[in-house]
Amino acid sequence: MDQRARYLRELAEYRGLLGSESSVRLYPCLNEKTAKTPLDKFYFYQDTWAFQRITTHRPRRVVDIGSTALLVGIVSCLFPTVSIDVRPLPVSLPGLTCVEGSITAIPFRDSSVELLSSLCVIEHVGLGRYGDALDPLGSIKALREVARVVRAGGHFLMSVPVSHRSLLCFNAHRIFTKSQVLGWLPGFSIEDEVFLFPEPGMEAELSSGHCIWCADLVRGQASVV
Repeated sequence: MDQRARYLRELAEYRGLLGSESSVRLYPCLNEKTAKTPLDKFYFYQDTWAFQRITTHRPRRVVDIGSTALLVGIVSCLFPTVSIDVRPLPVSLPGLTCVEGSITAIPFRDSSVELLSSLCVIEHVGLGRYGDALDPLGSIKALREVARVVRAGGHFLMSVPVSHRSLLCFNAHRIFTKSQVLGWLPGFSIEDEVFLFPEPGMEAELSSGHCIWCADLVRGQASVV
């Protein structure tokens, strides 16, 4: 049935029911009768994974760069959180500090951050999509900054697209190899990782495509930038 015709039929049926309101404003919502709740599974799984990792580590402060607003807001209810973004969040919460800034120039001292999170960000840096300057080395510079500010024993939570070969999808994002990313973060090791296809899967499945790689990386005692 045509959605508009269904809407008018249901409106007439509703108005004929005992107790229906006399004052009605038409506000058609026509495309929400779905068998399952629609959602982006990549973001659902990566954000719940990141929240679990943060609550496991229980840092004194979380520094986030560019992750989803909902994740940042919820995390800030448990841990003081600094949100850095080239498009700062226009919100206010007691535990949240929003700062305009870039992952290529993180406004923190060397080796001063206990836990840094940046989900679905690294692959966009330098492509101009979000108003940042064009830079073919943007992703590399971002990871160098991460290595500069994360302290020994500190954690970097990230997610990036990975495959068996690297690829630029201008101006949406880059796709990396896992070894490529780890090579740009000397001194960091993997404490936990998840591969999203978008359902959680195994690293071996990369041979047939690409996925979002979520990694909890811990910095060793002698990381070299």
